[in-house]
Amino acid sequence: MSIFAALLLAAAPLPAEAGCAAPAPLAEPWTSWTQSGQVRAGTQADGAPSLILGKPVTATLTPADYVHYVLPPAKGAASGHGGIFTLSLRTAARVGIALSGRAWIDVVAGADLVPSVDHGHGPQCSGIRKIVWFDMTAGRHIVQVAGSPDAEIRLMAADAVANQPAQ
Repeated sequence: MSIFAALLLAAAPLPAEAGCAAPAPLAEPWTSWTQSGQVRAGTQADGAPSLILGKPVTATLTPADYVHYVLPPAKGAASGHGGIFTLSLRTAARVGIALSGRAWIDVVAGADLVPSVDHGHGPQCSGIRKIVWFDMTAGRHIVQVAGSPDAEIRLMAADAVANQPAQ
């Protein structure tokens, strides 16, 4: 390879950076995704940290062997890292839970898994890898993260109609 070709390759943007120099602002309900907050995920439901709608956190997760899930996760319980959070709702709502990395997410209400109603990816270059939507009743829910290959993950719960214009 010539020195000129090597210099061109060195100056070229990395594929992950291509098109991400100035991502567009996030739409509701994800506008606060870039705010900061740190938390250590719980290893059991008692004492697990609370998620607050619209407030993202970067969570330190625990190796899977040390997490005592309320119900066995649908995937990922035996590998990687995981953690437990609580989420309380005053009224029933469709809630999206966004994750920055690869992991499985379950929501538990009482003794039952809450089925997801939709899922997808976050906007390109946003840092949101995926969003899973759940129709949740009023009350306290357990949010379980499982199977993360990384010991840290950013997550945020958001009400689907938060800050949306009235129809």
